[in-house]
Amino acid sequence: MTESTEIPLSSLTPAPVRASAPPRPVGRRERRKREVHERILGVARELFLTQGFSETTVDQIAERADVAPATFFNHFQSKSALLELMTGEVFEVLTAITAQAFGGGGSSSDKLRRFVASATEGIAANRGVARDVLLELMGRDASADGPHPYLKNLTEPFVELIRAGQKTGEMRSDDEPEFLAQMAMGMLNSAITNWLTDPTYPVESGLERATDFTLRTLCEAPTDQKNPT
Repeated sequence: MTESTEIPLSSLTPAPVRASAPPRPVGRRERRKREVHERILGVARELFLTQGFSETTVDQIAERADVAPATFFNHFQSKSALLELMTGEVFEVLTAITAQAFGGGGSSSDKLRRFVASATEGIAANRGVARDVLLELMGRDASADGPHPYLKNLTEPFVELIRAGQKTGEMRSDDEPEFLAQMAMGMLNSAITNWLTDPTYPVESGLERATDFTLRTLCEAPTDQKNPT
């Protein structure tokens, strides 16, 4: 506990109200720059989605966005910079999906299925770019002290999900929730890893089967409970 700090009485006196400065208007040049930036990014997303990252060139993006290639490089250092930007967005999407799926009603099993269904739907809708984005995420440095960065945001929600399932008796309690969460995430991630290794792997059905297996494992009674002596 930190020591309390005495607050001088003068700080309790309301400060005079100052009128906030109005927002600075965006000039035509800056507005035009933003529009071009967003147009390039939107075109890149569309091309990555329809024909894949590797098959898309900077010239194609520039032509579709109606800008010169030099203008592209004024906004982005490379084509890979666009993909890096999208990986940052994926972190936000994963966080939102997790909060929505795990924060709703139902059992812990229902919530896990809801999460995987949402993630699978996102992959299916964006298959042309989702694999490239995930490969980029997997290529980032992972910490030796924790899970890979793209799984890190999911760890604590998974732990809490399993802890809640243990409290209701829905999930096995012979191991701590942190360990079970690690195992569950590993089983689900195996389907993603297979897809990243082999693009022909049916990732949607793979995730469905992995979810079933994960829940059977999490909800299975420990051996000493099934065969009491």
